[in-house]
Amino acid sequence: MRRISVITVVLVGVTGCQMAPEYLAYKPGTTQSVRQVAFDQCKIESLREIPQNMAMTYSPGYYNPGTLSCSTYGNYTSCNRIGEVNIPGSVGSYDANDSLRNRYLMRCMEAKGYRMIKGVPLCKSEALRRAALNEPQPADPSGICASGVPLDR
Repeated sequence: MRRISVITVVLVGVTGCQMAPEYLAYKPGTTQSVRQVAFDQCKIESLREIPQNMAMTYSPGYYNPGTLSCSTYGNYTSCNRIGEVNIPGSVGSYDANDSLRNRYLMRCMEAKGYRMIKGVPLCKSEALRRAALNEPQPADPSGICASGVPLDR
């Protein structure tokens, strides 16, 4: 039973690594390398037009001292804390312009003739993934699948 659990965890972990990108850039006749060049140009342009705006987040954490429980045995007293919780505070950062830059990037790709399709499934087999990665996109987007290699890597 333990072996089956370990195998299941490993398979779920490997499957999690092979996720389809959120959006697929679609333009009939283009290969992955052509799409990558267009994406890189738009990404550079978006960073030039909409600079990073780093903001800080702070979480104060939580502390509860719990209760002190003491027991005396003759001349010896032993005390323990029961229910003590100490979650330290944390500080993080994020780019406040990230979502605006992503919208700019999508519009730039659309201006270059790409259709950004959401929710394209990952190709079922390795052969289909290689084909989606290396062969030009078909004229009809209805049967396409994602190679699993995102443009933004």
